[in-house]
Amino acid sequence: MSPGKRVRMGDVVRRRRTPRLDAVSVLAVVIPLVTVGVLAMVRQPPVHDRTQPPALTRLTSATVVCPARVPGSPDAWVSTASGGSGDVSVRAQGAASSMPVRTGAVARVPGTDAPVVVGRDALAPGLLGLRSGTSPLTYQACSVPSPQQWFTGLGAGAEHDSVIELVNPDSGSADADITLYGSHPFTARKLHGITIPAHRTISLDLGRIVPRRMLLSAQVQVTRGRLAVHVLDSRTNLLTHQVRREWLPRQDGPAADSQLLGLPTGKGTRTLQLANPGEEGVRVQVKIVTGDTSFAPAGLDTVTVPAGATRSVSLTKVLAKALGDGAVGVQVTADGPVTASVLTDLGTDQAFTVPDPVIRDQAATLLPVARGKGATPVTATLYVAADSAGAATVSAYDASGKKLLDRRVGQQQGLTAKVPLPKGTAFLEVVPESTRIRAAVLLTGDGASVVPMHELLTRGLVPQISLGQD
Repeated sequence: MSPGKRVRMGDVVRRRRTPRLDAVSVLAVVIPLVTVGVLAMVRQPPVHDRTQPPALTRLTSATVVCPARVPGSPDAWVSTASGGSGDVSVRAQGAASSMPVRTGAVARVPGTDAPVVVGRDALAPGLLGLRSGTSPLTYQACSVPSPQQWFTGLGAGAEHDSVIELVNPDSGSADADITLYGSHPFTARKLHGITIPAHRTISLDLGRIVPRRMLLSAQVQVTRGRLAVHVLDSRTNLLTHQVRREWLPRQDGPAADSQLLGLPTGKGTRTLQLANPGEEGVRVQVKIVTGDTSFAPAGLDTVTVPAGATRSVSLTKVLAKALGDGAVGVQVTADGPVTASVLTDLGTDQAFTVPDPVIRDQAATLLPVARGKGATPVTATLYVAADSAGAATVSAYDASGKKLLDRRVGQQQGLTAKVPLPKGTAFLEVVPESTRIRAAVLLTGDGASVVPMHELLTRGLVPQISLGQD
C-alpha cells in the first residue's frame, strides 16, 4: 500500500471473497466433461438375446402305454393314423418285440402286462392304442405319458373302489405325487413321493391305502421321469358280490367351461361329479345340451362346490325327460376351474362321460368291436359340436383297414351333429375344417361306454440350446 492512499474495508473484503480460477481448477472441470462426451460418442455393440422358446417339430418318436389286462378288459389293440405302415416296437412281459401296423387297421397286442408301444420316424405321429372289452363294454384309450392328469369320481370303500395304475415306460426311475380331493385336499404316505422303477407298473388300491366312503377326485403329478396313468373304477354289490368295472377317463386339468358329450340311455341313475381344487368355493351352472340348443333344466339350481372338495349332484330326474327329447350332453360353467364327470349307472354296467378337449386338427381313436359267435354287437354314434361355422370330415374303417364311411359333416355354432357309425367300426378319424370342435363316441351293446376324442399328437417341442449359456 502506497503511503497517503486510503483503502476502504469493504473493498478489502470483496477482493478476498472473489474466487480465482487457476489452471488446475479448469482442468478438474473440463477433463470429466470431455471424457463423458467421448464415451457418449462411442457406439456400443448390440446385445443379442440368445434365449429362444422351444421349436415345434414333427415327431420322430412317440410312446403310448396301455393299462394291464384286468377282468372285463382282455383286449389290447394298436394302430397308426400317420398315413403310412411299418413296424412299431412293443415292450410287454419284460421283453421287447416288434409288430406291423398300418393306417386304418388295428393289430392285437399280446400279453397281459401293460404294453408300451413306441413308434419311430414316419410312424411316430398319430400312434394309437386301446384296452377294451365287450362283455360288458369297457374302454380305455392307451395314453401318452403326461406330467399331470386329473380324475373325477373315484372311490376308496368296500362298495366303490378305484385302483390307480402307474406305468413307467423308460429305462430310468420316475416319481409321482397323488393328491386326493374329498371334503378337503389330502394325501397319504404311500401316495406321496412314489418311486416307480424302470419298466415297472405299480397299482395303488385306494380302498386299502386311504379307506373311506366319500367320493374322491385325484390329481397325479409326475415330479421326475415319465408316467402313464390309468384308473380302474369298480362298484360291488355286497349282497350278490356282482362287480361292475369301467375305466375312468382322464382329464387334462380343471376348467371354467366344459362340455361333456355322450349320455347313455336306458333305465338307471345319472350323477354329476364335480371337483374344486381351488382355495375358494365356486358356483357351477349346469345346462343340458341337445342337438340344436342348450338350456338350464328346471329344478336344478346353481351348485356350490367348497374349496378343495368333490361333490355329487343327481341328474336322474332332470335327464329322465331330457334324454327322451334328444339330450346328448351336459355343459358345466363355473366361476372358477373345476373338473367334472357324469356317472351313468345302468344297474349291470356303468359309464363315465368327461369333458371333451378342443380339437383344432386331426383326431382319431380306436373302438372295440364284438367278436365271436353270439357276441352282442357294438353300436357306435359320434357326436360333434363346433365353436363356429365350418365342417368336419368323418372317416371310419373296420379292423382290417377297409374304409366303411367317408362323410363331410357341416357344422354350425351351438349345434351338435349326430353321426351313426357303420357296424364293425374299429378305427375312427375326425378332421375339422375352418372351426374348432369337440367330439365323443357313445358305445352301446352289452352295457355302454363313452369315448372322448383327443387331438392326435403329431408334433413335439425341441429346446433351443445356445453355447455358452448357463
